[in-house]
Amino acid sequence: MKHSSARILFFAFALCAITTVQAAQSGSSNSPTSTHRPIIYVMPNAVTNPGPGDNSQVVVDSSHNGKDPQIAKIYQELQRRKECQAFSENMIKEKADYFLLLQHGGCKGNRWAVSNKNGDVIASGDSLLLGNSVRDACVAISKNLQDQGVPAGK
Repeated sequence: MKHSSARILFFAFALCAITTVQAAQSGSSNSPTSTHRPIIYVMPNAVTNPGPGDNSQVVVDSSHNGKDPQIAKIYQELQRRKECQAFSENMIKEKADYFLLLQHGGCKGNRWAVSNKNGDVIASGDSLLLGNSVRDACVAISKNLQDQGVPAGK
């Protein structure tokens, strides 16, 4: 009786392990590895060349006027907003497909601009709340991708 219980337990464990491995393999094959999620980089300042390379220069009078640029908060909003879920965020600008500049103005609201990797400004705007600025930027990127016929990865 002891041996049959041990065998049943062993076979149950083996079956569970095989099922888990198969589920993991099928889950990874269902996720599209060829789908590229566009990458957003949050710019700490306005620069003359946001693209790859070290020749970027800060645009005169683009400082935050003593206000905290809230870069971490912007990345947090990018991760939380449903309008931004089709995108990846990255802190390495050479990997970016889009650049987001968001100037936090405190009680005066926020100004934002989005450019592609070529530096072409595709949209800009302003809003009172930082989260709404991030949302609007993601909507603008989605629209740009639609205009190009490129589906945003999910």
